[in-house]
Amino acid sequence: MTMPIQRTRKLEPVFWYVLLIVAAIFTVLPFVWLLSTSIKSPNEPIATTPPRFIPLEPTLENYVKVWNYLPIWRYFLNSVFVSVCVVVGTLVITSLAAYPLAKMRFKGRDIIFYSLLATLLVPSELTLIPSYVMMVRTFELKNNFLSLILPNIAGAFDIFLLRQAMRGVPDDLLEAARIDGASEVRIWWQVILPVVRPALATVSIFSLVGAWNAFLWPSLMLTERNMWTLTVGLARLSGLFFSDFRALCAGTVITILPILLFFSIMQRNFVGGLAGAVKG
Repeated sequence: MTMPIQRTRKLEPVFWYVLLIVAAIFTVLPFVWLLSTSIKSPNEPIATTPPRFIPLEPTLENYVKVWNYLPIWRYFLNSVFVSVCVVVGTLVITSLAAYPLAKMRFKGRDIIFYSLLATLLVPSELTLIPSYVMMVRTFELKNNFLSLILPNIAGAFDIFLLRQAMRGVPDDLLEAARIDGASEVRIWWQVILPVVRPALATVSIFSLVGAWNAFLWPSLMLTERNMWTLTVGLARLSGLFFSDFRALCAGTVITILPILLFFSIMQRNFVGGLAGAVKG
């Protein structure tokens, strides 16, 4: 009985590796095809049997076409500005909210925490109309980047993630800092945040991806063309190049590349942040 059990244990990692490789291939394949289509020449067919992922005549003409027909640099800068503001605001506000929920004892703490978690059960579509009315009529932020930044800098999931990570910080560190005369703000800044840096990286990735890929809300709030974000501007690309699928793929690649670059830089911290939140 011992030999079959040992063989099963040896084969189990092989099975999972094969499964992960197959899943990775099916996940990456559409992106490879997208990149391949974006550099195909007009004379080369988009779809072939079997599929051809290496173009016969690779060209950057489709990227040049997108650049010439749309102020892509303006849309890119708008998206960068909004995304950076959302990430910075999210990190500051959610970490400030998570710290007392994780390390302070006060009346109603659990009620506040579970009330925040309850908001995760509400579909975002239900809050779309009230949020629009509030931004347009109450705050008069139509065609203003603040209308894209303010609603996205205090996510309940981000607070939950940081709270779980902060619960893993030893209380002895905080007590030692208090004995030395450090204020709660200083403890938050100099003790808590350095320890939960991987969780902060995870929150920043989630925030950046959400702000960068947002389409419906920016398309409602921004009607002036020079204020469009990259996703809104590239949506108009499908109208300009409805018969030029190669140019549409080129625009999509331009949108995806910054996210892939940021994630590749923060990948190690991202995994560590998720692991720390689960342990907490």
